[in-house]
Amino acid sequence: MTRRIILSILAISMAAPTALAMGKRPQKNRLTFHIESHKSDGPKMVFPLEMGNKKRYFKKSPATFTKEITTLKHFITDDGTYGASFTFDKAAAGRIAALTTSNQDKWLVAMLNGRAVDAVFIDRPVNDGTLVIWQGIKQVEIVRFEYAMPITGETSQQWKERIKGHEEQRKAAQKEAKEAQKERNQRGS
Repeated sequence: MTRRIILSILAISMAAPTALAMGKRPQKNRLTFHIESHKSDGPKMVFPLEMGNKKRYFKKSPATFTKEITTLKHFITDDGTYGASFTFDKAAAGRIAALTTSNQDKWLVAMLNGRAVDAVFIDRPVNDGTLVIWQGIKQVEIVRFEYAMPITGETSQQWKERIKGHEEQRKAAQKEAKEAQKERNQRGS
């Protein structure tokens, strides 16, 4: 009998943090793309990154910002992480086209939430305003992106309805977590 009670308490205590986390609104991601530069630009202007067996330097000042992304389309990669294509607004698309035209044969690194996730070699201009991260995005980060912006092909209204559904699920999960906590408290007293 006591073994069942102990196992029940253990199961509830393990489930409680998950249920409570479901009630929170997702945090926002910070995605930036940085163009390759030179070590001679100095430590205030560039940061180093190990790529294969070579150290490369990238501009600290990003070429793009998360707020300039208009849509995304994600996919699962062979290594189990996610990749995604990001479409940028008109101003950022123009900057991306100019940047990739004038910096061919250099690398462009994607920094997501403070870590380098992927880098692409610029072999031709990107004129459609879309940049791709081929791997390294975590599932939780994809969920955050889906919450923050429409998926490619989704209208603004469809996105708002999807978010409304997420909000309803979030509130329901919050309510369930509070009720479960209340029930646990009543059992414990």
